[in-house]
Amino acid sequence: MKAVFSDFDEFADSIQGIAGRFVPTARPESDWWLNVTAVGNLSLQQLQIGGAATYAGDGTPQTLTFGVPMTTPGRIRIDGQSLDDNSFIFLKRDQPFTFAARETTRWAGITVRCDGNGTQSLLHEVAHDRSRQGRGSRARTDLHYLNKLRAMVGRLCSLDGTVNFIDPVAERAAEQEIMSSAAQALERDVTHQERHFGRPMRSRSDVIARSLALINASNGKPLFIDDLCRAAEVSERTLRNVFQEYFEVGPMRLLKLRQLAEIRAALLAADPAVDTVTRTAARFGIWDFSLFARHYKQLFGESPSATLRNRTSSTAPHQGMPWIRHASRKFLSAGVAL
Repeated sequence: MKAVFSDFDEFADSIQGIAGRFVPTARPESDWWLNVTAVGNLSLQQLQIGGAATYAGDGTPQTLTFGVPMTTPGRIRIDGQSLDDNSFIFLKRDQPFTFAARETTRWAGITVRCDGNGTQSLLHEVAHDRSRQGRGSRARTDLHYLNKLRAMVGRLCSLDGTVNFIDPVAERAAEQEIMSSAAQALERDVTHQERHFGRPMRSRSDVIARSLALINASNGKPLFIDDLCRAAEVSERTLRNVFQEYFEVGPMRLLKLRQLAEIRAALLAADPAVDTVTRTAARFGIWDFSLFARHYKQLFGESPSATLRNRTSSTAPHQGMPWIRHASRKFLSAGVAL
């Protein structure tokens, strides 16, 4: 069944095979929706990320997940690099990754719950080989296999009633066909290489890791672009270019989004009888309250006073900006010393 979401965290938690958080980088332009269908040990998904956003997360335990873009791949960045027409993403536990796009994107997803039997053993073997070769989340394969996976997910997630497993043997056959195509796509993967910047040569991962570590350690205190440049030991131009590649927004925009998210978390946790928007926002360095209110409403679709006023005791307060923690894992996993 197709489910439409108004809460980004709820949407993120409902996606099978990955664990992480979104940060919308502009107000949504379309619905955020998800359609999940179970076929044997598979969870097939069609999903729409309804606007510009960045995501950081990881694969989940005992699963292997394939993500095939249904919208223009070249407008999607995974781990800082644009996808091409024959690209897909392959995710497993302890393989953190980042996603960014400036517009609505749609995906077909296949998550395999692993028990080590049959074709799943082949997928495990191929996944293990990838890990030994140091390959990341991005993968490239013959377009034939991606088109086949898109078509099968579309048919099996269809709500038109044309697919009906009236016998367990039929369901098993569909499951095996999908996993076989997924294994073949993965076997034909071509490795991507990471680029380096600056003198001395510094990897993009190192630049991002040092920047995110500083943001994560600041505990909501105001940060400025010079702080990030010093932490990463690069120029502002280099920092801006690296952030644009990974997150489709510059460091100043990311800091603003982080500030707004921290203020929203504080308002959701506040007591309306005691706290005010002005006093709460000022703790995070806000001084132009009119501009702040406009930016806040553009991103969250309501005024900061509405967030505070409509908060109820049943509202689960957001815990800061967990996206930062997920993103930090991605870059710390590369062995960057901070």
